[in-house]
Amino acid sequence: MKILYLVLSIFSLSVSASPFPQLIKSGEGEMDYLFWTIYRAELYVESLPYQEESFPKALKIEYYRDIDSDDLIDATKDQWLHLGINQALINQWTAELPTIWPDISKGDELIIYVSKDGESTFYSGQEGQTVKRLGQVDDNQFGRAFLDIWLSEKTTKPKLRAKLMGNVE
Repeated sequence: MKILYLVLSIFSLSVSASPFPQLIKSGEGEMDYLFWTIYRAELYVESLPYQEESFPKALKIEYYRDIDSDDLIDATKDQWLHLGINQALINQWTAELPTIWPDISKGDELIIYVSKDGESTFYSGQEGQTVKRLGQVDDNQFGRAFLDIWLSEKTTKPKLRAKLMGNVE
């Protein structure tokens, strides 16, 4: 019944609101590359302070630039390689992502919700629009690995990690 309530509440939300009403914003920050700000990320958790092992979690990313889905998948793969994720898992997940992720336009929001069971569901939308379900990855290792791009101690963006966890620098 909780899942049904969650799904119904998601489809009635505006993307500008908390993507999941039962979650609390832990923190937010922007990702810069050279001279450009690429996106703003917000992390939502069940309770504060941030706890690595506590789920569910949601990460909402608002993109400030157009990004082709293939480029997004390549960047995700590069981050997983940096984190030391198993190559077989990377191959499996990057084969599945093209069926889920669209090309990103400036202003698009991509949201991942990782449940307590480890299911990872992606949603998208734009400011003021209804959230749309994109698809789900059932592998319970995927959600943690995806969130680790931002939340692992080995992330390539430690300042953004600190902000997402609620540690203001």
